[in-house]
Amino acid sequence: MNTKEPSTLMSPVTRRTFLRTGAVLTASVAALSPRARAQTNLNSKLRIYQIGVGGMGGADRNALKGHPQIEWAGFSDVDQRELDKMKKEFPNAWSVKDYREVFANRVGDFDAVLVATPDFHHAPMMVTALKHKKHLFGQKPLVHQLDELRMMRDALAARPGSITQMGNQRSCNPGRMQAVEMLRKNQLGKAVEAWVWTGGVSRGTYFADPWSDYTPAKPVPDYLDWNLWNGPLAKQLPYSDDLAPRRWRSFWETGGGQLADWGCHLLDLLYFAYDLPSPEAVLTHTPKPSNTSHTSHNQSTLTYPGRGQFAREKFVVHYNDDALVPSFAALGLPPTKVGANHTMVVCTEGTLLLQADGKITVFRKGQVVANEPLPTVEPRHHWKDWADNCLGAKKPLWTPLTIGWRITEPALLAAKATRFPGQELRWDSVNFRFTNHDQANKEIVSRTYREGFAPPTVA
Repeated sequence: MNTKEPSTLMSPVTRRTFLRTGAVLTASVAALSPRARAQTNLNSKLRIYQIGVGGMGGADRNALKGHPQIEWAGFSDVDQRELDKMKKEFPNAWSVKDYREVFANRVGDFDAVLVATPDFHHAPMMVTALKHKKHLFGQKPLVHQLDELRMMRDALAARPGSITQMGNQRSCNPGRMQAVEMLRKNQLGKAVEAWVWTGGVSRGTYFADPWSDYTPAKPVPDYLDWNLWNGPLAKQLPYSDDLAPRRWRSFWETGGGQLADWGCHLLDLLYFAYDLPSPEAVLTHTPKPSNTSHTSHNQSTLTYPGRGQFAREKFVVHYNDDALVPSFAALGLPPTKVGANHTMVVCTEGTLLLQADGKITVFRKGQVVANEPLPTVEPRHHWKDWADNCLGAKKPLWTPLTIGWRITEPALLAAKATRFPGQELRWDSVNFRFTNHDQANKEIVSRTYREGFAPPTVA
């Protein structure tokens, strides 16, 4: 990849071209040096180092179970209980709490890195992996800060030989792949607009209530390295079970609320089908600005250039949380019971409604179509296809990070704009700044990293 060509950086090979030819993957594999190929295929095994082994880390590991060419080289986690489990399950693998020590002392022991940690750790860990020319599987949302998208874009441009994948595994659901093909082929005509909505935010397993303050500090459990859990945060947060191990998603410094958490699972359809560029503007309405925590009852408008493939000059995506659905009557659709986590694309000849799990409903002339033809799609395995490609295969990957960072961008824009409710922010994606709001540039684009934890520069 030519790192001096802006159009190449901002407009990688299109999704539709990639699906037809696998060109992105072929170029990545070809770019590996003979030495790198030898390292990757050492003893015909892919040695994986995992950072963050509990929760989604366990799901990632289970999804790779049974692959005959995978070996788990080592694990890092700030929870000693999790590392103890790994020692029992993988007695030949090493365990190190601090991932920085691994890259300093064991970088030759593994070929690929799998990151499944809280969002605010993603960029430092993933960019470090790319700096060391490792293959990378990174959980969604890809990064936590808007400026970290730039860091990821530049790191990927400097490491075209790294095989990458973002963990939005729902994209390989057959129904979702069929929906992509239907929209890509304009089966329902040209797209007019899209409506996307997540569920609500309330206290439970993964979220605290919106607009919550941090709970009073509690003693740190002896099994938890709280200093490393805080990692890149310039100001250490007080320990509580509202933050670890699950509810960090609710808080501004550590997660992205519902909008960022679900965005890559719902907005990805539009990027795969239409190869969307970056949004031009974001406008988020919410009852009051986000504070320590993220907000709720958010209604965000993301504006994209039409580029001639849409029915209107601008393509508008309405992105809401709290199951704030559009008016079906206003769209000329029959009364329809819908829940959370849907993507609806209104087209000139019909409307496609897609659930997160891949169930498709098609409307034509204001009525549900019972026999809409569905494209034939090839089965994919989100995790094992990535591993196969790291070993030299040429399978299409649904979300290499060259697409993953672009899918993360609108989700972050919608979430970050809750700091400035009702104010339309014009986004310059080339320079990663807002052109009309200096205060937004100061507050919601980047963060200050604690010394020793910042994402490195990749050259």
